[in-house]
Order: sequence, then C-alpha cells, then structure tokens
Amino acid sequence: MASPNFAMGMGRAMLAQQLFHEVKGDYEKSLEGKEGDEREKTLQELHLRSADKCLKLAQRNGGIYNKAAQFVASLQAGAGDASIPKPYIDALKVVCDKAPFRPFADLAQAVKEDFGVDSLDEVFKSVDESPLAAASLAQVHRAVLKDGTEVAVKIQYPGLLEQMASDFAVFRMFGQQIKPGGFDLTWVVNDFEVSISAELDFTIEGRNAELTGKDFAHQPFAKVPKVFWEHTTKRVLTMEFVTGMVPTNDARALAEAGMDPYRVGCMLSDLFAEMVFCTGRVHGDPHAGNVYAILDKETKREKIVLLDHGLYHDVANDLRKDFCEFVSACVERDGGRMKTLGERFAGPLYRFFPIILSPWFVFGSKVSLEDIRAAKQKRIPPGVELKQVGEFLVGLHDTGGNLLGVLHSMGYIRGILNCLKFPERRRLKSFAKYAKAGCDYEVEPYDEDLGKAKEQVKKPALELSTAAKVGVAMMHVDLLALLISVLAPVAIVLLVLGKRTTFGMVGAILVLIVSFFYQRSAGGPGTAAAGEGDAIILD
Repeated sequence: MASPNFAMGMGRAMLAQQLFHEVKGDYEKSLEGKEGDEREKTLQELHLRSADKCLKLAQRNGGIYNKAAQFVASLQAGAGDASIPKPYIDALKVVCDKAPFRPFADLAQAVKEDFGVDSLDEVFKSVDESPLAAASLAQVHRAVLKDGTEVAVKIQYPGLLEQMASDFAVFRMFGQQIKPGGFDLTWVVNDFEVSISAELDFTIEGRNAELTGKDFAHQPFAKVPKVFWEHTTKRVLTMEFVTGMVPTNDARALAEAGMDPYRVGCMLSDLFAEMVFCTGRVHGDPHAGNVYAILDKETKREKIVLLDHGLYHDVANDLRKDFCEFVSACVERDGGRMKTLGERFAGPLYRFFPIILSPWFVFGSKVSLEDIRAAKQKRIPPGVELKQVGEFLVGLHDTGGNLLGVLHSMGYIRGILNCLKFPERRRLKSFAKYAKAGCDYEVEPYDEDLGKAKEQVKKPALELSTAAKVGVAMMHVDLLALLISVLAPVAIVLLVLGKRTTFGMVGAILVLIVSFFYQRSAGGPGTAAAGEGDAIILD
C-alpha cells in the first residue's frame, strides 16, 4: 500500500456518514404515523430512492465503497428481502461489472509504465479503448496480441493504491473507537486490507487462476481463462478472451442463449461444493459479475466460466475435514456430532450454525421455539449476549483457514442459485456428495513455485471415495426432503418438546414406509453426463 492521505480518506468517509444520516432521517420522517398498506407503499418508495443514493455514493467514491456495494448486492444468500430489500439488490448489482468507466488514456499510462514502453503498439497489436466491463479495482478491455490472439486485458485504476491506503487509515481509526458491546472488531478492517492488497497484485490473481484451472481440469464444465504471462504484470492481467458469456444469475438470459438454467445451477452448485469441501482453496469473490456460463460450440453443453481470482481463502486440511464431517452430520441429522463439531466453529452459538448453511438442517439442531421467535422479530436470541456474537465471528475467523470468508463465498453462490430458483434439495445433494468425499481426503499444498505447482499430480477427492458412501449421503438428502415436505409440522412439535415421543416414533416409521414410494422432486430426472469426468446429477 502507498502512504495514506488522511484528508482524502476522511473526506470520502464524511460523504458516507452524511448519506447515512440523510437516509436515516428520510426513513424516520416518511414512515411516521403510517400503517398498513400506506406504510408498505411508502417503505418501497424509500427503498428505491435510498438505494439510488447509495449507488451514486459507491460510484463516486469507487474502490472500497464499490467493494461494499458488491457485497450488499450479493448478500441475499437465501434470506431474500428479509435480509436486504430488493431495491438495494437491484440498484447496487450494477457495480459488479458496470462500475463507472475511466478514460482509457488514464489507464494506458499504467500499461506503458509496467512494460517500460513509450507506446501500447509495442505490447499489443491493438486495444479497444471502450471497456468491456468495469468493477471496483480495474476495468477490462478487449485487445489483440502481435500474433493475432484475441485477449481480455484487465488494467488497474490509477491512484488506487493511495486511495485504498487513505480509506483504510480512516477505517482503522473508526474501528478502534467503535466497539459494539465492548468487542474489538478491528480485525475485520485488517483482514479486508490484507485481502485487498493481494487483489491489487495481478500476478497473484494469475497464479490463483492457473491453480484453480488445474484443480478442476477433471470437470469438463469448468473453465478458467488462460493467463498470458508475457503480457501480465502487477497492474496488468492479460487472459484468454471468452465469447458468449451470460451471467449465471439471469435465468431468462441463459435460456435465450440456448442454455438450461437448471443445468447451469447444477454445475455451479457442484463446482463450489467441490471447491469448499475438497480442494482447500475457495474463490473469495464469486458474485454474479465474476461467475458466467457459456454454451460450448463443440459439445453444445453449458460451461461455468470463473473470473477474478484475486482473492482466495486457503483452508487447512484439519479444518476442511471437520467442516466436511459437520455438514455430513447435518445431512444425516446426527445431533450429537452436530453439537460436538458445531462448538468448534461457533462456540456457545453452535445450535444456530447448521441453519446458516441451510434451513433444512433444523433437524438435529437444538434451536428452541424462543430462538425461532427471536429470529422472526430480528432480535438476538434469549440467553445470548452481544459479546458472544462477537466471539462467534472471531471464532469463525480464527479456525485455521478463515471459515468466515468461506461462508461469505458460499453465500454469494447461494444468492446466485436463488435467482435461478434452484431447488434446495439439489443444492444439498452437492453438499452431501462432496462433503462425504472430502472427509478422508488429504489436500497436498501447492508448491510456491508456479512451475512446480503445475506439475504436481492430484487425484480428485471423488475418485478416491467409494460410490456407496456418496450414494448413501445423497439418499439422506432425499430423506430430509421428505421430512420437510411431509413431516414439517411434526418436526416443529418435536423441536419444541425437545424429546422423543410416541408420535415422533410413528412419524419415523412413516418416513421409512413412504420413502419407498417417494418420487423425485421437479427439476429433471436422472443423471446427465457432461462429457468425460464426473457426471452431473440433475435430480
């Protein structure tokens, strides 16, 4: 990072503070004395105009503020409007790949400096000055190499290092002064600065891209664009140009491009489940502006294209395997294992951890009726102190591989799948399949030398796992689906009572009987092979 300009950072922060007070006052004044339909109508109008103001602030300040807007736009992650009002989602998603463009002349100077040339003609045959996309840290231009190869060139915004350093200096000051419940959360700012610093070195992004391509070479539906190293520096990243990309969260656009949104959802669900549970390396920023689908011209099959590999969460083997065991316990409704493993991740709040991953994991968790009521009313559950919430967040952060960051990435993907109306049953089958495969899988760390790392031989976890184990794990998801659809009222009663009853035993027997006749849920029966490698389970 460059030396901070405190005045610059404070000026940008003051704009955000002014907007906060303006919007807060607008909500309070506009909603005063209003009830019923009139209140709901006014609330929607408030959301629309406030979201537009937030978007303009993000666009004006750029950098970290765009990053924050991207985060909010992708935060629905299963909670929908109950988490972030839809007008905010719709307004702020613009910054994922359509942030305000910078004049190409400003960016061209960085290219000249990094390659030590006087003219771009010495590096590229041609560069289209109109950007293809723009995000928080850089914008992308179409270019042609000297040999005629078409490429996408990502160029970092000028002055970004000073801007970031200035913003973080102010954020650290605020973090030291603002301690909710007396709890120090300055580590959030520190972690954010470390991750952003890594993203500002495009050679790190190139390395991550190549290793992810290697991790998923066995999956014919996964594509990571090739890196052109001779045309890559810390501020300039040159990659293969991929045509026909469609955002994975737009079902209509996918269908219009000849792709099946459900199949795309299956691929995306499997890809990130394998990444989380088996590879030990998790993409840290998989919002809709970084995850696309294409229709392969030769196979006529869909493929997932992963972009922006600047930030990755590396997960230690022990933590990854414990997380696999925990998810497997949730799928199997094993309350004892859920409690033991959950306490490692979430401490005294372990009973809420399964539901963060899926509402279906309520079976086997220890939440009470009062917990459910508190959640509905957006209150901290009874018996839980604010300090425990802080300890919960720190615990997830300090687990040996930043599980908090991994959950953040999982939330991004869940949000995309929600946009596709992807069935929870199928999403949990991805969990069950790869969590079971990852339980006994040892990930060999990649060598620091990229050349040596690319030569390392790694077998996919699924190839080393028995088909019977994986099959049984996915059958447990079918049983969960049956419990949800048929025995949900009984489950709630048992959850509240907290004990086994005769009625509960009868229900369990009923499950066994009905499961023999249970039909597959909507969404396409059977298994469709996606070429070589793992089959994509469509049911």
